[in-house]
Amino acid sequence: MKVDLRGLLLTWALLGLFGCEESPANRSGTPATSVPFGSLPGPAGDLRHRIANPGLDGLTTHFAGRGDDELLLIELDNEKFEPVLIGNPREGISAEEALRQNQLAVVLGSGFVTELRGLEPVGLLQVQGQILNPLQRYGYTRILGIDDQSIGVVHRDHYQRDLFHSALQTGPGIIEKGRLDISEADLQRPKYFRSFLAICANHWVAGVSLAPTHLRTLGQTLLVFFKASEWQCDDVVNLAGDRQAVLLLATGDTSVLYHGDPKTFKASLLGFRTR
Repeated sequence: MKVDLRGLLLTWALLGLFGCEESPANRSGTPATSVPFGSLPGPAGDLRHRIANPGLDGLTTHFAGRGDDELLLIELDNEKFEPVLIGNPREGISAEEALRQNQLAVVLGSGFVTELRGLEPVGLLQVQGQILNPLQRYGYTRILGIDDQSIGVVHRDHYQRDLFHSALQTGPGIIEKGRLDISEADLQRPKYFRSFLAICANHWVAGVSLAPTHLRTLGQTLLVFFKASEWQCDDVVNLAGDRQAVLLLATGDTSVLYHGDPKTFKASLLGFRTR
């Protein structure tokens, strides 16, 4: 079943179901065809308009692609925002809790999945110099790292503990060195909701797919958007798929807009707050 994104957004605006959540199609582990979306605490109004006008200095929202390939992008000025990696393996933390407890403007996640709603890290999780879970030499190939309030991406073979104060093993790399790095074979796999991070010359971009998609299609959509916007974005890394994909955006009116479940616990989350 395909998600009718245009109809979905129109439903938000007309019915005001901003605090409601759509349950995933089932809990059997098959790909979700819908995820929770809306606003906390849930004031009435045009949700798409509020996404487009969050009222935060240094933060701009964009929609890339169209129809089933549409993406929500949160552009963050890297001189006005700083990244924060939050890790709480085995116990977990929800995206809403992470945002409110750390005064974050944006939360993106999640980092690891071993099974549906799993809280066991798969690969490196390092927070403020402390190794919460060791590097794995197989599986995810990219290390997303934070150091001196900046973000970098390296291959796991090039990771060193003192390279970043916080780091997350993730992947795959959707775009590497400005080029699409997902093969056509991906188009034969199931479609999933996706959350991802782009590292650009003067900003970062936190994003989610608004409908299930292939990573190759997502990457192609981003490359078209980057070229049209004249953005230099060398790296785009996949953070999560399916029900683990989530993005929260705090707005100037104190509400929180979300796509993906804001209340289920995650092993790790990436956040951004004003400097």
